[in-house]
Amino acid sequence: GGVRTSFLGSPWLDIPLTLLWIVGITNAFNLLDNMNGLSAGVAAIGGATFGLLAARYVQVGPEQVPTAVAAAALSGACLGFLPSNFRSRIFMGDAGSLFVGFTLACLAIQGSWRSPTVPTSVIIPLLVLAYPLFDTTLVVILRLRRGQSPFVGGRDHSSHRLVRLGLGRVESVLLIHLFAVSQALTALLVSSVTFRLSLLALAGSVSVFFIFGMVLRKAPVWEAAASDEESSSG
Repeated sequence: GGVRTSFLGSPWLDIPLTLLWIVGITNAFNLLDNMNGLSAGVAAIGGATFGLLAARYVQVGPEQVPTAVAAAALSGACLGFLPSNFRSRIFMGDAGSLFVGFTLACLAIQGSWRSPTVPTSVIIPLLVLAYPLFDTTLVVILRLRRGQSPFVGGRDHSSHRLVRLGLGRVESVLLIHLFAVSQALTALLVSSVTFRLSLLALAGSVSVFFIFGMVLRKAPVWEAAASDEESSSG
């Protein structure tokens, strides 16, 4: 019973991997909640994608119907939340972002995202939730390179970096939503192609995010943080 991955076939490996996945995705959405509309928008896109895939392959197993309903409900709730969140009337907060991340992490390993003849069940959740994973990975790597802790708050996430590179806050959020949509469309495509093509799609996505990360790393976020500290101390 319960929710856990099973593709390795060993409880001693699957259970720790499940815990790592759930904790990682849950916290990734919490970290992504740093601008109005950002985390909720990415969650709405992810929920809609999981819902479509669960409905598409409803014949795979009895878990598909409740998975599709839960994913659609989460997506709808996030979409309804977005207009007020963009206007700074209501905020998700830690409780909301952690709940959204936890729910998506569980949906990712609860449903079946493929035809029974196409073994892409691992690749699809990685594509659907690629942006939160990318943002967290980028922050951790760049902070460790500077000798800083990855466990404290900061204004060095991908959204902050886009703003420092010249985009507005709303433009940055919408660009990230566009990335999330592109990965969702890739996941929908991958669900019906061969495993080899799925790996090519995953490699292509990794390459795009790598190039995007190389651009973002040049953003002067540390200089901005130092300037803010000087202003506050003065």
